[in-house]
Amino acid sequence: MYYALICGFSVASAVLLTVMGFKIMQILQLSSYRVRGLFEWFKSTKADYIVRYFSVAFFSVVCMLVYTGCFGAVKYAAIRYLGLLFYFLSIAVFVWVTAKQKKKTPLKITRRIVRLSILSAILFCGASFGLFMLGERTFLKNNIRYSLVGLLPLFVPLIVLLAYYIVFPFETLNNLHYEVKARKKLAARKELIKIGITGSYGKTTAKNILAAMLEEKFRVLYSPASYNTPLGIARVVNNELNDGHEVFIAEMGARYKGDIARLAKLVSPNIGIITAVGRQHLATFGSEEAIASAKYELVEGLPENGVAFFSADNEGTRRMFERASVEKVLAGSEEYGGVSVSYSNVEFGRFGTAFTLSYEGQNERAVTKLLGRHIPSVISLCAAVAIKLGVSLGKIVSAVEKLHPVEHRLQLIENGDVTVIDDAYNSNTEGAKNALEVLKAFEGTRIVITPGLVEMGDGEEEANKTLGGEVFGCADYAFFVGSRANSLKCGAMSAGMPEDKIAICSSLDEAVKKSGEIAGKKTVLFENDLPDNLS
Repeated sequence: MYYALICGFSVASAVLLTVMGFKIMQILQLSSYRVRGLFEWFKSTKADYIVRYFSVAFFSVVCMLVYTGCFGAVKYAAIRYLGLLFYFLSIAVFVWVTAKQKKKTPLKITRRIVRLSILSAILFCGASFGLFMLGERTFLKNNIRYSLVGLLPLFVPLIVLLAYYIVFPFETLNNLHYEVKARKKLAARKELIKIGITGSYGKTTAKNILAAMLEEKFRVLYSPASYNTPLGIARVVNNELNDGHEVFIAEMGARYKGDIARLAKLVSPNIGIITAVGRQHLATFGSEEAIASAKYELVEGLPENGVAFFSADNEGTRRMFERASVEKVLAGSEEYGGVSVSYSNVEFGRFGTAFTLSYEGQNERAVTKLLGRHIPSVISLCAAVAIKLGVSLGKIVSAVEKLHPVEHRLQLIENGDVTVIDDAYNSNTEGAKNALEVLKAFEGTRIVITPGLVEMGDGEEEANKTLGGEVFGCADYAFFVGSRANSLKCGAMSAGMPEDKIAICSSLDEAVKKSGEIAGKKTVLFENDLPDNLS
């Protein structure tokens, strides 16, 4: 009966501790299961969750020590072990408070997370049982007893990481299995046109635009949303690619050197598209040269008869164009020489974006609901690919007119006197500048809500000061959110924005509430809503 009771307590402890570890698992998941991302999160949040775990452990141990000191020698076990309620109650409160907190990107219960949770629970159960027994076997058992188990919340990150490393070899082999399966399936389709798209920004937009253009002539499969990792692309290929598809478009994301090379090896594209080279993920790459080198891995992964397409509107991609040895095509603004497909006469406003698209003497006026000065650049780049594959300029313009805004990427939402420009997804310096230009074109009171730019390395503070300066002149009010708010405010005030038009907010909800207090017709730009691991 005694051991059954201890086992029961251990299992209950393991379940609660595993739930406490969900936050660590969430950050690992958001960091593509790279431990480095977890430690960067600890650093950026000043180890806030470590302090929370310590607080739970401290409260539990102190309360249980006091209780066992008073009742540890009591004859009746029910009274002796009643002190465990302090331990379970403190963890339960922690879990309840954490669950109520709003999460921008909640933990996705995937098979990998289930495996990690089960192994973590087993380790927690073993640790709980061991500490229960250790306390009961010590010569101070009447004073300590089960109190040692109260230390376990402090070790939640370590035990989750231990589980991660134990299961890591299996996960690596499991992922490799799916990648090899997808690679073989793609390789077997000799006639399939395979297109890879990468860039510091504009990848998802380019993928959606190109898919719409090519669907005028082909049956197209493309990776959904931001499925731009090896496992995400492999899942699409293994589950959705069939004999009827004629084109496969893969968005290729990267945070570290070699990421694009791995994706190029998986897909073996015969067409590569580079949208832009910027400072996004500078913190993980280390330098702008390393970013450019990583993006160029797509060009290096093309076969000898492959074709590389580059945007003329970005300095980094123009340098890549000069360097490339495969067949290459440049597309973009008419002001650059050597462009295959060009755009000119750009207008944008509440209706979207309008411009003239030109190719070898043909000129078509294109109108799209998509917003932003960058849109004609992306469309001209995609048009160059579509024309290469035999789609006429007329059909390209027709496809452009049918495009719908992608959620959270300069998406226009009308609500009476309030117009929302939702550009919440993964901001970058050029993207933020484009969004502010769009905001400037709107009438009424203009408001920007932003937490600033992230993953900019040592230049992050300066980048946010620059962004703050660009807000002035485009917005009447600015609500800066989170840890980068002071840098943003400094930049805005240095540019001339009055201090009474700026507010520093601790959360997005607070910023939204403050913007709601401003009366009259208004346009609110949400620029970059950070995921939990970067907040």
